[in-house]
Amino acid sequence: MRLFQRLDTWLGKTLFHPPIILACQLTRQTQYAMHRALWFFAACHATVYLEHDDWLWVAFMWFFVAITLLSATVYADWPAISIRAFRLFWFFLLIGQVSVTLLGGELLASAIRSVIILFAEYAATIKTIPPRRKRGRRASAKEAFNGQ
Repeated sequence: MRLFQRLDTWLGKTLFHPPIILACQLTRQTQYAMHRALWFFAACHATVYLEHDDWLWVAFMWFFVAITLLSATVYADWPAISIRAFRLFWFFLLIGQVSVTLLGGELLASAIRSVIILFAEYAATIKTIPPRRKRGRRASAKEAFNGQ
């Protein structure tokens, strides 16, 4: 159990948090808004690969897209909860999907969707977004402009 906790912490701090924090800083969105937007993106991505033979599944997926859209727009900044077991399940599922894809299977779309879901779930684990650092070059350019 402790091993899975350490793996989850390492995955979050090393692989997922830095790009999520950068995306939040660039878009000026909270981590919770990013979480919900990524879930909406994953739901939309899933509908692209639907087979239209089973109408009940198609209806369910479009209902899921509508719910995630509503959540991303109305409740964007509400705190979200992410469960470690869910994140680790998706991580090990991703490992399996990548393995099958490398062996010649056709699970690349599912692997991409799993990466999106992992980014969404790890976004919900970030406590605070640090302020964006100013670049020295921009500051010096402003000073040069003001000096003339």
